Amino acid sequence: MNTNQITSIIVFSGILLSTSRCEDLSRREITAYLLNGSRYDANIVPDFDEEFPTNVTIQITIHDMHSISEEKMEYSIDVYLLMWWLDPRLDFTGNATSATKLELDSKNIDNVWQPDIFFPNEKRAYVHTVTSTNKLMHIFRNGTVVYSIRLSLSLGCTMLLQYYPFDNQHCSITIQSFGYTNDNIKLHWHERQGIITDHLEMPQFTLLEDEIVTNDYEYQYSAIGTFSALKADLVMTRKVGFYFLQVFVPSILLVVLSWVSFWVDPNAVPARVSLGVTCVLTMTTQSSGIRQSLPPVSYVKAIDIWMLVCLLFVFAALLEFAYVNVLKRKKPKKTTNPADINEGNDTDDKQRGQDEAESKTNACLECLTKTFNKRGTDGQTVAKRADMISRVLFPLSFILFLVIFFCVCGFAPHAQPKQ
Repeated sequence: MNTNQITSIIVFSGILLSTSRCEDLSRREITAYLLNGSRYDANIVPDFDEEFPTNVTIQITIHDMHSISEEKMEYSIDVYLLMWWLDPRLDFTGNATSATKLELDSKNIDNVWQPDIFFPNEKRAYVHTVTSTNKLMHIFRNGTVVYSIRLSLSLGCTMLLQYYPFDNQHCSITIQSFGYTNDNIKLHWHERQGIITDHLEMPQFTLLEDEIVTNDYEYQYSAIGTFSALKADLVMTRKVGFYFLQVFVPSILLVVLSWVSFWVDPNAVPARVSLGVTCVLTMTTQSSGIRQSLPPVSYVKAIDIWMLVCLLFVFAALLEFAYVNVLKRKKPKKTTNPADINEGNDTDDKQRGQDEAESKTNACLECLTKTFNKRGTDGQTVAKRADMISRVLFPLSFILFLVIFFCVCGFAPHAQPKQ
């Protein structure tokens, strides 16, 4: 056997040995090879040397939504943030192995490059770590990386409360790349469904899942560059059942209770005064309690109009009794006795001898007497009629207000937040 034959056998044996070795590669060995620091740098964007950016696809699954605060202008959500991107450096299709994907432990995730995204409208956030850090990363054969993380976010939301509590709120979730411009990273929502909701149930709001709008946009920093960003608009309508039971029905009952004084005898001053004052104080206390849960905005809210009008009705009922009481206490003016005046006139007639003037004077005095007597009884009559008119006027006026208020708040178009 010559030297050439020996060389050929050695080369052939090496090929067979290397082929056999590649087929036996385990996931641990492939992972160690792909993430080897000599060939892979987790600090560099996958397409850093190319003329196109790395496309990152994002999908958010909202697991829970809670703590919607009008006073702080924020809302809290628990989400699963899912991202896809292609990293050619992690392609292992050329390796002979049966593995279709590599599932990395949370400790190895930091050895792989990740997009540096953040939430611009985030106030507080944290990653769940019970019982271990809630992160997931899978690497597929073609180098596609799937990265998921569980987050709890408190996001700011500018709420418009003109129609509170009949309002709809538009809150957004914004995502943006912090350090990489459009030259390196381009963010995209998932093609079919960027936001997924897990049948959310909230005590005060209902999330309109069919009206979720997602869009891509670019944010321009004048001194730095253009950054890719994403935005999802969530529409939430407030449930008014709580407010009917806790605000509207008690207010209506208080207004109706103030009308009871119209049937109470005007002479029962302590009863009518205590009833009116109690209704006014109760309405004021209820209004103060509602204002404590709302921010001190500069515009008028629907609930402010409601409480103000109810307070005016209760206060008007108290003023009505004051008016009736004044009329009731008013005494008729004292009138001059016609006989005395006639006697004085007879003396003058004897002195002056004017019979015609006497008859005219007596006629005028009789008219004045009737007028004074009528004025003396008019106060009593008006006092009684005031209560009778109030029994009809107050309910009709309040019913008219109810119709106008609920029609305007229920059917008027709600203002949209500025985009």
